[in-house]
Amino acid sequence: MSHTAFDPRSDIISTIGFTRYVDGVDRSTVSVENKYGDKVFIPLLLPGEARTGDLPRLPMIEVNLMSSPHSTINIGGDVKYQEAYIDFNIYYTHTSDIEPATFGVSVADELCNLITSKRNNLPIGMYMEVINSGREIIEQQDGKQVVFHRVVEVKCVNIE
Repeated sequence: MSHTAFDPRSDIISTIGFTRYVDGVDRSTVSVENKYGDKVFIPLLLPGEARTGDLPRLPMIEVNLMSSPHSTINIGGDVKYQEAYIDFNIYYTHTSDIEPATFGVSVADELCNLITSKRNNLPIGMYMEVINSGREIIEQQDGKQVVFHRVVEVKCVNIE
């Protein structure tokens, strides 16, 4: 049996996201409320979408494949067990309507709720769960702008 890479990011994005017209393009998004109670629609982007050309405006969520180990689970080698570890990198800045102390947590909580409530909507044989929702990093870009970065880590399993 030949090896096929396991990359469930597109399936996950289409399962948990809601299509919304953002910056002139239909994108899968997650929505949370800002400090004034208005909805903020945050696009879910693959690295190729987030890191090429002009950088998208913040906030955004970049969905990265961190590793994808696999093994066979029977003696004949025809049943594969595949895992994918995926980071949801939430990037945002302090603006008049986004409070950094609470915004990242709100987005992470919404991602965790969507992953938990929609994991049965993935293709047959796939399953996902949140394994870490609390890593936070503060970055500085070009020596000027402070960018807040919160990471939600998800494990996805596929058995074929």
